Amino acid sequence: MYYIYLFMDRRIIKTRAAIYKALGTCLKTKDYNDLAIEDILQQANVSRSTFYAHFKTKDDLLDSLLDSIFHHVFSHTLSQEETHDFSHENILDYKHLFTHTIYHLRDEKELIQTILKASCRDRFIQRLQEHIAPLITKVVKEGVFEKKDVPEDLHIAAATQSFIALVIYYFEGGCTLTPEQVTDYFFELN
Repeated sequence: MYYIYLFMDRRIIKTRAAIYKALGTCLKTKDYNDLAIEDILQQANVSRSTFYAHFKTKDDLLDSLLDSIFHHVFSHTLSQEETHDFSHENILDYKHLFTHTIYHLRDEKELIQTILKASCRDRFIQRLQEHIAPLITKVVKEGVFEKKDVPEDLHIAAATQSFIALVIYYFEGGCTLTPEQVTDYFFELN
């Protein structure tokens, strides 16, 4: 399931979805560094000009795919969805917000597990950090975590890294924990 901005033309949405899916499929058989744009074009059944009308490079495609996932994951809307329902929860209940985030990441389980095994792993981690850092900064500044006797910026950095470590642990472990358990671990660590 790939989340794409709703204001796009349907043809653009369909083309991007096909290219995103092709990238995910190609990463199952080839490492990201070995993957050529031609591999993606063949898998997506699109022309080179169509690809370049949407993306400048393979890295641009990966960033766009990650942004489409993270845009939805970090939208912080607590609506009823197919795999979970937080629609009756308070958006300021940070435990629910982190659990909701893990559910959304789990919805992309196959793709994320594939990316974490590929040479584009660091790119995923970097983008995840960019998206989670503002939320963790807010949580630390509001005193949601137990007060630590460390500088606030160090606490934010450590909490951000612990969230990323838990996401990696969760996906590399086959997502056997519940999102609620992952969130509990995150709050225990912080």
